[in-house]
Amino acid sequence: MELRHLRYFLAVAEEAHFRRAAERLHVSQPTLSLQVQQLEKELGTLLFERAGRKVRLTQAGEVYRDYAQHALASLDEAQLALDELEGLLRGRLSVGVVQTVNAYLIPPVVADFATRHPGVRLRVEERSADEIEEGLINGRLDLGVSFVLADGDDLETEPLFEEEMVLIVPEGHRWAGRRSIRSTELAREPLALLPEGFCTRRLVEECLQSAGVRPTVLLEMNSVEGLVAVVRAGGPPTVLPALAADGPGIVGVGLERPTPRRAVGLLKRRGCYPLRTRSAFSEAIKTATGQERIRLGR
Repeated sequence: MELRHLRYFLAVAEEAHFRRAAERLHVSQPTLSLQVQQLEKELGTLLFERAGRKVRLTQAGEVYRDYAQHALASLDEAQLALDELEGLLRGRLSVGVVQTVNAYLIPPVVADFATRHPGVRLRVEERSADEIEEGLINGRLDLGVSFVLADGDDLETEPLFEEEMVLIVPEGHRWAGRRSIRSTELAREPLALLPEGFCTRRLVEECLQSAGVRPTVLLEMNSVEGLVAVVRAGGPPTVLPALAADGPGIVGVGLERPTPRRAVGLLKRRGCYPLRTRSAFSEAIKTATGQERIRLGR
């Protein structure tokens, strides 16, 4: 068995399609099919069920996928560790970030990190909290910036800051001059929110429901930047993290009784090798979040 067998197998598993997997790997489809067949022959079991042009994992394939992911992740981490023996900060680092944090906190951090450490190939992916956790567990991500969860067998969390939600209104809105409002005052206010399924949307709805309010959702958009742009253009208010309430044309108004908030932190796989690249990026995030707390007066 060779490493390419594992990489080819995982590509087909992720794409559920031989042609798309071959294009992604820059090999011909017959070559890819042959390599997968060789792997199946060596393992003595079928890894895929073929159904026309599409394929899906067999039960054996699902079991083998987890081990293959962990094996490749460990080998990639080992290569990074060898690189760092030379005392150089280089290699690659994959970071998953939830959307609300990625939109306003991460860009300056990434820009500064890339300038300071040109030898590191950094990949930042905007993902849901669930996708970040899964990516860390299977080794596709090295670090996550997401919502704090209870430490478990697979992941550990280092809290960074508490993310407070505010009502964001246009400058001309009747509440623009107020420092805060009670959540009950949103009972009849049309809102623009992230779609259902987003953690932020669930948090907002749970908060309002605890105050006896069922929100009137006039508009849904799956982009934080899009929602802020709508408000800035004079559209309905939205509820987003305080970090989003920055810039001309909009005002952030605090929500009270209750105030929707949650903890954001750094997530990593438990027991992972202590890479300098991961530590350096973690420190950059901590510095940035400390500066934001000072700017917001927290």
